[in-house]
Amino acid sequence: MPTLTQLPEHQAHVQELIAIIHLFHQRGWSPATSTNYSFRNPRPYHETCTISSSGVDKLHFQAEDLMMVDDQGQPLPEYADRKPSAETLLHTMLYHHLDTEAILHTHSVASTVFSLVHQKDKIVKLTGFEVLKGIQGIQTHEALVAVPIFDNSQDIKALSEEIRVYFDHNPRMRGFLIAGHGLYAWGRSLAEAKRHVEVFEFVFECMNQMYGFCRQGGSV
Repeated sequence: MPTLTQLPEHQAHVQELIAIIHLFHQRGWSPATSTNYSFRNPRPYHETCTISSSGVDKLHFQAEDLMMVDDQGQPLPEYADRKPSAETLLHTMLYHHLDTEAILHTHSVASTVFSLVHQKDKIVKLTGFEVLKGIQGIQTHEALVAVPIFDNSQDIKALSEEIRVYFDHNPRMRGFLIAGHGLYAWGRSLAEAKRHVEVFEFVFECMNQMYGFCRQGGSV
């Protein structure tokens, strides 16, 4: 049986994820060494995932900057000398609770500002934007897409548990924000996860501009 890294499906996912990381960096959504990304490994290795290593400038991100962890977020033996992303436990928690194949985390200006402006609201409902139909299962701009905002914390274990509890009561959650930090979104493929990130980022930027316009005395 071929090893995981020899599987054509895994090799294709690696190249697709690298292209997404470079694109997000070019868009200003992945500055410096911030952000993290992962995909669930193909069967029979489905209980593990491939995730970005910590501390790598996304401008120069390459295949060797990816590593693999088990369902507890621990590096597989061949990656024992690597440091996974600080937020690896968020990824593994989501894989436990979601039928998803990829998770993408951005640090854009739009999502960071939006999360701070609405931090006290705890949850924001997006509606009225045609682009929301880009989210899987959404068929009309009139749909309400709820995005929770969690307070930032360096205690990732506690944060992942807080998000898990929320998700248990809100299983249709499609993404979330961490205040002052950024966006997490996912999908049944890397392409779908990328599309979801693009939808959320577009709406956050629109709402930030609308908020600024209203503060200047205008109306929407």
